[in-house]
Amino acid sequence: MPLNKSAYIRYQIIDECLRKASMRYPSSDRLLSEIKRITDQPISKETLQKDIHQMKNSADLGFYAPIGYSRAHRGYYYKDPDYSISSMPIQAEEKESVEFVLTLLKQRSGLPFLHRFENFIEKIFTYSKLHSSLDRNLSDYVQFEKPTPVEGLQWIEPLVDAVQLREVVYIQYYSYQRQSPSERMIHPYLLKEYDNRWYVYAFDELSDENRLFGLDRIRSLSAKPGRTFRYFTGNRQELFRHMIGVSMTDNDPQEIILKFCAPQSEYILSKPIHESQEVISRDRNSVTIRLFVRINYELQSLVRGYGTDVEVLKPQSFPL
Repeated sequence: MPLNKSAYIRYQIIDECLRKASMRYPSSDRLLSEIKRITDQPISKETLQKDIHQMKNSADLGFYAPIGYSRAHRGYYYKDPDYSISSMPIQAEEKESVEFVLTLLKQRSGLPFLHRFENFIEKIFTYSKLHSSLDRNLSDYVQFEKPTPVEGLQWIEPLVDAVQLREVVYIQYYSYQRQSPSERMIHPYLLKEYDNRWYVYAFDELSDENRLFGLDRIRSLSAKPGRTFRYFTGNRQELFRHMIGVSMTDNDPQEIILKFCAPQSEYILSKPIHESQEVISRDRNSVTIRLFVRINYELQSLVRGYGTDVEVLKPQSFPL
């Protein structure tokens, strides 16, 4: 039978409370308090007792959670300290629902707003299909790239709100050159991701110019509603269109022609450097491409990284 979503959320909260080292032997009142705090929906003690009974005994859930009650501590605990409902295998009905959603996402991955997540969708879809066809742990056969922890993600939501509401934001910001934070008032215009890092493009009152701030270097953030906001008069979509990376420059975009030797030539064809990439010529030993971008730090670093496998044909003054 389908799981009640509200009940399932409560099961997860109870499970988390029983596993937390900082919350040993949580009482009924403590569990009720946590459920109310997280869901903003208070429940009765009778409902809590029913939830615990379901977690312990329901064949539909399949948890058979080893929940015990300690009279000495007046609270609940797991008889098996390593147990968690999170480690339970996904049920067939849930699996079908997940695969259905993944299929829809895969079918719609050509939509502009889903383009950013195409690789992620494809990875989950592949994982789901492989996992269902194997009788052993998938990691015995397939190793996916482990995600790198990204700092500063907690600032994305308040910054998006500030962009939409046109609010000035106060931040404490660490630069790589300074050992102490600087206090700044910024007027956010756009959030930008590059190389698994997030940045906010904003007008900075301290330097009196538009610039980028790395979200991983923001230590505190608060909106300043009512403070006069400096409006952005440019085109947000054009800011990074003719750039690789996030290093802002004043020079105009220009034609860059690069010649790659094999086997790098095949790699460049399978994974273009930039959306403006166009193949000029190609043979068994090389491929020549054209880009229309600004010359900046990231482009220079990328070209240098290919070493002798790449030749810059234009411009001749390209800084290497």
